[in-house]
Amino acid sequence: MDLRMLIPIMGILLVMIPVAGLTLTLLVRFALKPLVESLAEAIRDSGMSRGAVLGREDVLQLTEQVQALSEEVERLRVIGEFDKKLVSGAD
Repeated sequence: MDLRMLIPIMGILLVMIPVAGLTLTLLVRFALKPLVESLAEAIRDSGMSRGAVLGREDVLQLTEQVQALSEEVERLRVIGEFDKKLVSGAD
């Protein structure tokens, strides 16, 4: 490779490296940073952060909901068995 070939390549790199760096900097500053900030705010507002602690009332409410769902599932199981008996013609 001739030394005369390296001069244009180095000249192009001399211009392209700062342009690429500036482009990356602008991309991070004006495109990615607001996106990351809005996602962090959405997670913080939804209460899904790592430090979220359920209070006693929240736990009691969740327990009541689980009990209600369990009762509903049991009723649906009984209804399903009744439907099977009706379809099969058994008494």
